[in-house]
Amino acid sequence: MKRMIKPFMRERNFLILMTGVFVNGLGSGIYLVAGMLLVLQVSGSVLYSGFAAFAITSASALSFLIAPLANYAKYKNSLVYSNLIKAIILLSIPILHYTIGLNVWYVISLLFIVALFSQYTYPIESTVLPIIVGKDNVVEANSYLQTIREAMDIVFIAGAGIIITIIGTVPAISITASCLLIVSLLYAFFNFQQPEITREKSESIGSVVNVYKQDLKAGFSYIRNSLIPKMIFSITFINIAMTIMTTNLPAFSLLKGNGTEAMYGFYLAALSTGIMIGTIITPKIKQFDFGKIIIFSYIGTGIMWVGTATLPLIPSMILYSIGAISIGILNILLFSAIQKQVETAFIGRVITLLSSTASLGMPVGALIGGFIGDTFAPEIAVLFCGITMIIFSMYWLSSSVLRKLPNIDNVKLFHSSKAV
Repeated sequence: MKRMIKPFMRERNFLILMTGVFVNGLGSGIYLVAGMLLVLQVSGSVLYSGFAAFAITSASALSFLIAPLANYAKYKNSLVYSNLIKAIILLSIPILHYTIGLNVWYVISLLFIVALFSQYTYPIESTVLPIIVGKDNVVEANSYLQTIREAMDIVFIAGAGIIITIIGTVPAISITASCLLIVSLLYAFFNFQQPEITREKSESIGSVVNVYKQDLKAGFSYIRNSLIPKMIFSITFINIAMTIMTTNLPAFSLLKGNGTEAMYGFYLAALSTGIMIGTIITPKIKQFDFGKIIIFSYIGTGIMWVGTATLPLIPSMILYSIGAISIGILNILLFSAIQKQVETAFIGRVITLLSSTASLGMPVGALIGGFIGDTFAPEIAVLFCGITMIIFSMYWLSSSVLRKLPNIDNVKLFHSSKAV
C-alpha cells in the first residue's frame, strides 16, 4: 500500500476536485483582497475592517452548527448548489453598485453570508477526499490540494492589487463570482459513491430538529475522550492573535509600503507562500515527532513576526512569509490525522468542531484589532501576534501530553480504536 502514492492523481474525481480547487483559488485570491478593500472604500474607516473581520470570523465560530447539515444532502449536490448560491450573492454587489449604490453594512452582511456557505462546503471537501483517494493516501492528497490552493493564492493575491487598480474593486468581485459558477459546473461531474448514512424519515419539523440536535451532540461526544480538546485551547489562543494582526494588515501594509495599495496583496501573498512551503515540506518531515515539530516551528514563527513588525518593507515581508511555514505544517498534520482516524460520517463534524470552537475568540480579536487600528500603530498588532506564537510554543512545551506526541502516523487522537 505504501507504494501507491501517486496513482490517485489520475483518478477522475480527484482531478475534478483538484481543478475545482484551482479555479476557486483564482476567485478567492482576488476576493480576499477586494472584499476588505471594498469595505474600506465604502466606509472610509479602518474601524469597519474590524467589523468586517468580526462578521467573517463569527461565521467560522458558528460553523459547528452548520456541519451536521451536510449529512442531510448528497455531498455532490451540496458542493454544486453552495458554490452556485455564493456566486449569485456576489453578483448582487456589482448590480447594486451600478444601480442604487452600496451600503457598508450590506457589504459586511454579504461577507458574513458567503463565509457561512464556505463553512458548509469546506468540511464536505475534507470528507469526500478520503472517499476519493483512500485513507492511505490522505496526507499526500492533502499536500497536493493545499499546494494548489496556496500557489493560486500567491499568484492571484499578489496580482489582486494590480488587477483592482486596473479594473476596480467591484469588477474584481465579479471575477470571483464567475469562478464560483465554473466550480459549481465542475463539481456537477463528480461520480464518487457516497457512503450511506441511515436515518429514519422524519414526518415533522420537530423530529427533524431532534435528529439535528442528536447529530450535533454526537460530534461533541465523538471528540470528548480524544486529544482534540487539548489542542483547541492553544489554537484558539493563536486565532485571536492572528485575527488582531490580519485585521490591521491593510493599514500595516499601507504604512510599510508608503501608501501603495498593492502592498496589501503582496503581504497576503507572502503569507500564502509560507503556508504553501509548509504544505510541501510536510510529507518530508512527517516522520519527526509531531510535538517537537510544532514547538520549534512556532518559536521560529514568533521570532520571524517580531521582525516583521520592526523591520523595513522587504525584510519585513520575507520574515512574514517564513513565519507562516508553521501554519501549513500544522494544518496538514492535524487534518490528516483526523481524516485517517475518524469515521467517514464524522469527519466533517469533527473538523468543523475543531475549527469552529477554535474560532470562538476570533470575533473578539477582530473587534480588538479594529480598536488597535484606530487607536495605536498597526505594528503593535503584528508584534503582539509574534509574541503570542512564542507563548503558544511554551504552552505545548509545558504540556507533557502535547510535548511527547510522536510522529503523525503514530499519534493516537483517541484512547481507543473508536470514539464513543
